[in-house]
Amino acid sequence: MRAVMDISADFTVGELSGRWRSPAAAEVFPGIFGVDDFWLHSPFWAIHFNAYKDPGCDGRLFELIIMGMFELLGPSGNTPEARDADFSRVKVCLRLFDTGLVAGAGEVKAGDGHWRLGEWQDVSRGGCSILDLPGVDECPIEYDLLGLARSGAADGDGDRLYFGQRHHDELGSIWTRRAPGLLDYHVVRVVGEPPRAGHGAEWGPAEWTHVTSTYTLTPDDRRHS
Repeated sequence: MRAVMDISADFTVGELSGRWRSPAAAEVFPGIFGVDDFWLHSPFWAIHFNAYKDPGCDGRLFELIIMGMFELLGPSGNTPEARDADFSRVKVCLRLFDTGLVAGAGEVKAGDGHWRLGEWQDVSRGGCSILDLPGVDECPIEYDLLGLARSGAADGDGDRLYFGQRHHDELGSIWTRRAPGLLDYHVVRVVGEPPRAGHGAEWGPAEWTHVTSTYTLTPDDRRHS
């Protein structure tokens, strides 16, 4: 569990610059474990996320990237240790590693409607409803929170960054209202070698460039526009 007193809303956008990665897989939804890998360099942001059936990251479910722009706002009025932050979403790509998910994504016609295990697709328009993953047409911006816990190291090694809760309830979701509080789990500032949890520690500029330039919607795919 996080220690609230260690987290501060007193930080600048410059202190966020860099890569932030999960030190271990966290249970992001009941029975689903995830590894977050955030890349922040104002005004740009991106996430590379891997999901698993188990905390040991042996049973892969899916992998996704989302990217866009972000703006750091003022202190939260509801969560004293956090600041409000808005994250726009301009591109979403997804690949699936579970046969049940592949069948489900095909049934709901996510992407181009033709899914194969381990192959990327652009789902920027329409998202993938079986994963509760919206496209940018439904969710162009996320109303989030950020809280920073400093380690005290001069290079920021050991700093922890907390994002907002992303659950849905009767009040809506993170793309219809501000996140209601911070998550209990965090990502750590990458200084030197990144944490090796799950897949994607080797992810870098070449991987970002390949996925974002290769997997794009074609005119025939734009059924959701």
